Amino acid sequence: MQRLTNTRKDYAWGSPTGIPEILGQEPDGTPVAELWVGAHPGAPSTVDGRSLDALIAEDPVRFLGEESLARFGPRLPFLLKVLSARSALSIQSHPTREQAEAGFAREEAAGIPTDAPHRTYRDSWHKPELLYALGEFHALCGFRPVTAVLATLERFAHALETAEAPAEARDALAAWRDALTRPPRDPRADAVVLRTAVERLLGEPARFGALADALAAALADSALRSAAADDPSHVGSSTDPVHTLQETHADFPHDPGPLVAVMLRRHLLQAGESLVVESGSIHAYLRGMGVEIMASSDNVLRGGLTAKHVDVCELVRTARFDTHAPDLLTPDDAGELRGRTDDFVLTVITEAAGRRLERSGALTLLCTEGAFMLRTEGPGDAGSASLELARGDSVWIPADEPRPAVTGIGSLFVASTGL
Repeated sequence: MQRLTNTRKDYAWGSPTGIPEILGQEPDGTPVAELWVGAHPGAPSTVDGRSLDALIAEDPVRFLGEESLARFGPRLPFLLKVLSARSALSIQSHPTREQAEAGFAREEAAGIPTDAPHRTYRDSWHKPELLYALGEFHALCGFRPVTAVLATLERFAHALETAEAPAEARDALAAWRDALTRPPRDPRADAVVLRTAVERLLGEPARFGALADALAAALADSALRSAAADDPSHVGSSTDPVHTLQETHADFPHDPGPLVAVMLRRHLLQAGESLVVESGSIHAYLRGMGVEIMASSDNVLRGGLTAKHVDVCELVRTARFDTHAPDLLTPDDAGELRGRTDDFVLTVITEAAGRRLERSGALTLLCTEGAFMLRTEGPGDAGSASLELARGDSVWIPADEPRPAVTGIGSLFVASTGL
């Protein structure tokens, strides 16, 4: 068992307070969006001043275990993060493993440096993920039913007409609505029209960015933005989609992303609830703080709500456009959370008295609240070890070390493979 030192990411959407408070550091006004706990080469944690990825490369069998090595290669297959958002993240999705391998090979052959701002595929791995809310957390993930989106557009049309918006805005809204038409009573066509609409909205950023501006201005009238909670336009959203448009537009004016945002399902997670984001699922986190676990990859396909590289063609080509709701989970009786992949399992421990960690392979641990004691027992005093974790502490346990017993109260997150 060894303590980790981890990397903070200062993306503009980050909160300046959440992660520093966990780490016991005084906020200085700088946004701190993410804390990475793992061995991803883009921001590896360190052990005694050595990067974890370099340490693993010295003896993958010892540090990862034979089963993980055979399945995932000489790399730690999962990455644990703390995410703290005060404004919207990008409209994005993540590729499947096959898509990532093909895309990475294509950009390597084109000679694009892996750290180039316009690079889309930075590695050859997929990036399914799971987010555990530490408090109230707002997220967009998956598409709402087309009928609900069309009902929202009817409200938008009324607002533009009442506000006497320019003809260009009304024409753009009509083009958006036309993209969502399908044969009556044929819900199988929903995926096709959703894809067409997203491609059109994001593919013409000037035209539909101007529409978002016009809608935000028109909907500033409280009488135009109000609707009953049982209104058809609310279906698939934890709040009025008009609020989603206004919220995302405030973060990114002149951007078509807010229009895609109102087409997505909005979820309000409470502390202890989790959202599973599978490969190909278009999503955007809006605000809140959570612990993420994901396959160790940095492949993000962005379409809007960002100043970073946007690749609309690749996003649309690889994303899924079904209207199925994503999985919303709470920990099982063992405190475990998992998606549909063996790359990771997240175990959440809030209270324990000598509980033995049972998962095999390499482990990373992070304490976000309270205090815990880890203890291993071996032959004689020399074979025993103990380590205390306070808020903000993290630990690396290689595959060849005995599994410790945990005692404490708070919030302890244990990342492992699902093997």
